[in-house]
Amino acid sequence: MDLTSKVNRLLAEFAGRIGLPSLSLDEEGMASLLFDEQVGVTLLLLAERERLLLEADVAGIDVLGGGIFRQLASFNRHWHRFDLHFGFDELTGKVQLYAQILAAQLTLECFEATLANLLDHAEFWQRLLPCDSDREAVAAVGMRV
Repeated sequence: MDLTSKVNRLLAEFAGRIGLPSLSLDEEGMASLLFDEQVGVTLLLLAERERLLLEADVAGIDVLGGGIFRQLASFNRHWHRFDLHFGFDELTGKVQLYAQILAAQLTLECFEATLANLLDHAEFWQRLLPCDSDREAVAAVGMRV
């Protein structure tokens, strides 16, 4: 079974568990979810690297002061403690929190644990960082959970 099929099977099982009608990667290998109208998560299959990337939108870059970047960089220094790291998406103007799962480790249990960890940290950082009132771009994409 190819990796795309494996991920789509896993996402379908996950969708059934949480009460969604369906969930699968699109033709570009992406899927999006919105949790509690607050945290947008994009799933991106990097087939050539044999991993699934999870990206959570945390805040808008433009609403952050310069001092916060030192805290984000400090968190990244300890990425191995959380299996997460911060990055910046210049196209969307978002600070994002990233997690990844190697294809060899990709099970429903691993996916759920990684997603829960990502959501916990994203919600924590959203409470700390200035509020980004523009959630429409995230809400317009994907499935609401």
